[in-house]
Amino acid sequence: MNQKQLEYFLSVYEQGSIQAAADKLYISRQGVSKLLRQLEQELAQPLFERRPEGLVPTDFARSILPHVKQLLSEYAYIEGVQTLAGQHQWVVKLHALDHILAYLGTDFLLGFHRACPDIILSVTEATDEGALRALQAGQCDFALVNGPYNMAEFQGIPLFPIHYCVRFHKDHPLAARKQLTVKDLDGETIAGKGRSYQCFRTKLDTYVLGQGIHPHILLETSDEMLLTQLAARKEAIILEYDYTTTLYPHPDLVTRPLTIHGETGEMLYLLWRQSVLPTKSARQFKKYLEELRGSVD
Repeated sequence: MNQKQLEYFLSVYEQGSIQAAADKLYISRQGVSKLLRQLEQELAQPLFERRPEGLVPTDFARSILPHVKQLLSEYAYIEGVQTLAGQHQWVVKLHALDHILAYLGTDFLLGFHRACPDIILSVTEATDEGALRALQAGQCDFALVNGPYNMAEFQGIPLFPIHYCVRFHKDHPLAARKQLTVKDLDGETIAGKGRSYQCFRTKLDTYVLGQGIHPHILLETSDEMLLTQLAARKEAIILEYDYTTTLYPHPDLVTRPLTIHGETGEMLYLLWRQSVLPTKSARQFKKYLEELRGSVD
């Protein structure tokens, strides 16, 4: 089994036709058929059935499809690393809590590029759970997420605290308060990150809904622009972290700190896998963040 066989299989699967796959791959129909037969022989399983409507994948083909896609993704990654190595560049892959990099700003990114010009920083924004799953699966070098974290699986360094807050229209009655608690959410229409994020799901389920506090949840989203518009139209109050409030300022909105079960927020961490030795480029990125944290402290 090789990369080309898997690529041909995937193309036939997606096109539903050997001829259509051959046209897409810019090769002959015979070439596709030959490699497909070779793959079926190696696997000792038929991959497609001929029907009037075209080729239909067998149950076996359906079962291996996600694994084929994963293997081809790994091939692409290795080829990309090989190309970068030829250019004397390396990649550090970071999955970060959404909007954190925007908060850190261009000075942070340009500073890292000046300090390590041979390293490309590849950033994927995600939920906290999504970033941790990617790190656990080895899809990235680091995760930039809020704590706490599983110390048996990951190692980490604290970077800076992030705080809970509520943002709403300046005419809202709660604007007169300097500090809010979850009791102030009772009966309010709220929107925010919601249960796709471990922190907000746990806090809402345990300390809001679980304590008999009943807000009306209008929307759960990470779209900060949309949340800002809802608050500006007085349609909802927004639950979020303080770092996101600076990204979409609005003259009619105010922000108040929120205390949840005695806590005002959490720590943001840079995490890496416990059992994996970081590459040289990953160590350089970690060192840069540690030095940045030291300068802020």
